[in-house]
Order: sequence, then C-alpha cells, then structure tokens
Amino acid sequence: MRPSLKQIANALNLSTAAVSKALNDYPDISLATKKIVKSYVKKVGYKANIQATYLRTQKTMTIGVILPDITNHFFLEILKGIMTQANKNKYTIILGHSKESEAEEKKLIYQFLQQKVDGILMSLAQDTSRFEHLNKVINNKTILVLFDKLARTINCSKVFVDDKKGGFKATQHLIKKGCTKIAHFRGDLNPQNSIDRYLGYREALSFHEIKFDPNKVLISRKGSVKEGYLLAKKLYESGIKIDGLFCVTDMVALGAIRFFKERKINVPNDICVIGFSKTMVGKFVNPSLSTVDQKASKMGKMAMKLFLSEEKILKTEKRLENQSLQLNTKLIKRESTSKVS
Repeated sequence: MRPSLKQIANALNLSTAAVSKALNDYPDISLATKKIVKSYVKKVGYKANIQATYLRTQKTMTIGVILPDITNHFFLEILKGIMTQANKNKYTIILGHSKESEAEEKKLIYQFLQQKVDGILMSLAQDTSRFEHLNKVINNKTILVLFDKLARTINCSKVFVDDKKGGFKATQHLIKKGCTKIAHFRGDLNPQNSIDRYLGYREALSFHEIKFDPNKVLISRKGSVKEGYLLAKKLYESGIKIDGLFCVTDMVALGAIRFFKERKINVPNDICVIGFSKTMVGKFVNPSLSTVDQKASKMGKMAMKLFLSEEKILKTEKRLENQSLQLNTKLIKRESTSKVS
C-alpha cells in the first residue's frame, strides 16, 4: 500500500504542508528540503491523489491548449514545444481544436473552465472578433497565454513573432529578386498577425518606391491550399499581371503555385512566390518554397514558460504582471524565389 502525504511528513519529521509545498516547488521551501522530499517520495512510490490535491491546492496540474488548425504543421510544432515544457513540469495537456471558428473556440474555453484547468494556452481562430470569452478566463483567475494569432487589447501574457518585420523581409526579398509587380494574399481582417504581415508588405513597397495597388491584395480567410489556388485563379482571370507573390501562409502559397503550374506559369522565372510559417511540406515540394520561419517550437516552449512564470508568481500571492515576448523571424530562401535578378 502506498503511503499517504501525512505518513511521508511523519517519516521525514516535516509538516504535511511543507511536504506538499516541496512537491509543488513553492519558493518558501529550501532546495535541500525539496530534494529530500522528492527523493523519498520517489523511493516509496508515492502518487498524489488528484482530487485531494485539487481540494488542498486548487490546482489540477492540467492545461488546456486550443489550436485553430491541427492539420497545420506549424501549430503541431507549437504543440510539441508546449508539451516538452509541460512534461518537464508534470502538467497534463488537454488539446482543443477550434477549427478556425470563434463559436467552437468559446465552447472549448467554457469546457476547460468547467474542468478547472490551471491555464489556457491558445491561438485565436481566424474569425474571432469578440473577446468576452477571453475576459471570462481572466475574470475566473485562470492563467491565459495567447500565442501567434492574438488580440493585443486582451490583458494577458502573449508570445508572438515580429510579423510586420517578417512581412517586410518577405516582400523585400521579392524586390531584390527583381520583382516590381508584387501581389499579396493576406489573411482575414481580424487577426493581428494578418494585419502586421500586410503592413510589412506595404512598408517594403513604400521603402523601395513601388506604388501600392489595392487590386493586387486578396483576402484568404482560411489560409488553406484550396484558397490559395482559388485566389491565384481569381487574380489570373482578372488580367492583373504580377511577377511576385507574398502569401500569408505557406499553405496559401502552395495552392497558388499549384494553379500557376496548371497554367504553365513558371515559378520562379515568371512569378516568384514566398510563404510564411516554414511548414515541413514547403521543403519537399517542387519548387521548394521560400518562407519566413516563425520559430514554432520555440513559440510553444515560451508560451509554456510564461504560464509557469505566472503560476509561480501566483504562489507568492503577488500581483500578476503580464508579459509580452516577441520572437524574431528568419528568411528561408529556396527555389520558389531563385530567379536571378
């Protein structure tokens, strides 16, 4: 029979509270005591009673993670980063898939709150435009960390890349390859990352004194391969001539390239194409896809670290200070933009 927390405390001549705090890494317990307690519980095979632990600590050691698209390699890499840090700290991940739907996102949040998760880490759905459900998480005193697609007005910690700079890099790369008629398949009007990538595109054109043409900007609401194909078809049938294309995601870029291939339009000699996100498939298609690396795995690790930082602050009963971490992007040059300038 496995020992109880009280029996462990008696064996080590400590209080039950001290043993519990040592196991949960409270800052007011010395490292030496933590080491003794953890070594002993490992030796005797102690396993915490989850229900009893929650009643005592108000913690379930579970975190809800909401991804907008689990078929996208970029988000799976973020999940991998989150889970790496969660496993190290003995947290269980509950995964939710919003399917790029605000309504589904709300359902998942209410479900996670009912399950009394210790925190929610999430990237917003493409069509999320109202944030009452996010404020409900904060008002419930549940830790909320947003990553990638986020709302700057929400008072919580966030991890994101410099999307504006990334959009500038992508567009400037096309310009340096000799492109002067550059189209942009941007994301929907709501997500901040979509807005910032578009602003980076505009800024690069202005910096290089290339006139902006709104007819060369089309909106991708789902960020899918199919949508990229249809947008390229729409642009082609409009008669607008382009020699460069910057897409809000790699998936959109791959769809556009597929259409260009069907029309015998050579990429990159006729049109240079660049995406955003560095998804795995972009490396293996022909031509391989130039892209902007968002450091997906690192983003996931940092989101989890922000949660752990906030959780530690809450243990000391200090006022919570939200943090915003901005990661740098990296330009990945491949065959889809290898045109000689």
